[in-house]
Amino acid sequence: MPFFRLGWRVVVPVVLVFSLVNVGAIKFVRDAYPSDPFRSEALAKCIAADPGFIRFIPIDRDRCYARQPRLSRLFGADGAELERN
Repeated sequence: MPFFRLGWRVVVPVVLVFSLVNVGAIKFVRDAYPSDPFRSEALAKCIAADPGFIRFIPIDRDRCYARQPRLSRLFGADGAELERN
């Protein structure tokens, strides 16, 4: 029985910490390498323009996104302009 109590006291916190670290790491990597095409292209442009730019720093990423112009028209995957309804 003492091993069972010790197992819960050790295993549960270790699993909890391991899970939280992995969730944080996954979010960290997803923010640095976004799947959104606008953000991905914006980061590529900022890296090319500024050698001191670090994509892993959230403030740098936010400033980079703010500097990029947004398109006012909608385009499809084939590059053709879409109509607004």
